[in-house]
Amino acid sequence: MPRRLHPPTLTQWGCQHDWQVRHTTRLPSPWPAKHRNDRCRQCSLAMVTEERPAVLWEERALVELVNTLLPLGQPVYLRDQGITTLPLSGLNALLKKQGFYIYAAKVRDAKRLVACTDKASRIERFGLFELRTISQDT
Repeated sequence: MPRRLHPPTLTQWGCQHDWQVRHTTRLPSPWPAKHRNDRCRQCSLAMVTEERPAVLWEERALVELVNTLLPLGQPVYLRDQGITTLPLSGLNALLKKQGFYIYAAKVRDAKRLVACTDKASRIERFGLFELRTISQDT
């Protein structure tokens, strides 16, 4: 049975609305998004809102952000740019879908090391990072 929508009454149009959240439903997606059902405590007007992040969370946008930090094929010391920690395993999992990965190499200079987390949330320290395409190694 289709859902029937009722237009607001004159009383509801003039109400100052004291919204109460009835329930929230998370949408099945990898990025945070929700449907929230609200009802006014005074006039009983019901409303459904959708919440999404203000920033576009497309995987292609992630590649562009990483590419501004790590130009393709050029090794970079991320510690020199102020980065002290990096979720390397998680980033590589997302970049892999777009055909890229971040290659990390160890360096001797302790002042240039960045703490990177792996799949098991263990920390390993690397110093030199390079954005590469997956086809580069094959």
